[in-house]
Amino acid sequence: MRSMGKWSITAVLATGALILAGCTGNPTPSATAPAPATTAASATTTPASATSGTLAPASNVPTDSMEPTVLPKNASVTLFYIAMADGGTSGPTVGCGDSAVAVTSPAVSFTDPVEGALRTLLENHSEEIGQSGLVNTLWQSRLTVDSIDRSGGTVTAHLTGTLTMGGECDIPRVEQQLSLTAQQAAGAPVAITINGKTLSEALSLK
Repeated sequence: MRSMGKWSITAVLATGALILAGCTGNPTPSATAPAPATTAASATTTPASATSGTLAPASNVPTDSMEPTVLPKNASVTLFYIAMADGGTSGPTVGCGDSAVAVTSPAVSFTDPVEGALRTLLENHSEEIGQSGLVNTLWQSRLTVDSIDRSGGTVTAHLTGTLTMGGECDIPRVEQQLSLTAQQAAGAPVAITINGKTLSEALSLK
């Protein structure tokens, strides 16, 4: 009877061990199997949410804010007038034995320095410049700056209006007053047109 009891106890313990082994062994693969699916799902949704997050603000930016803003500037400009019969002593030699002399203006407001300098020169309708002895050969003209073109690496000033001169010697004087004033403002040579004609063509008609 004792041996029978021992076998019975042993069988019960063995059966219990098998049941426990079955309970603890099966959940392990079922618990770990969904893990890769969860990781993959989160990996695929993260870039999508990041992409939508970066694109949203861009659609709210106004397109005109991307354009550069040019603010008006207050500064002096350099203007050129003529010293009669100076022979190039006071500045660059001009035809008929004159000189072109640089004069600094009071502060003026402008956004483009070439426009500002030419506009200031053309708005002066005094024949003589104070007590300096300098002459303004553009004093009778009524010209305005229509536009400044800076395309193609060159600067072109387009003027419109009426050009009036006092004689043949005024041709080189007007040419130097306009060209030197524009060149000084631009820091480079400037092409000038008057009513759609080149400066030399406009002057040759007079």
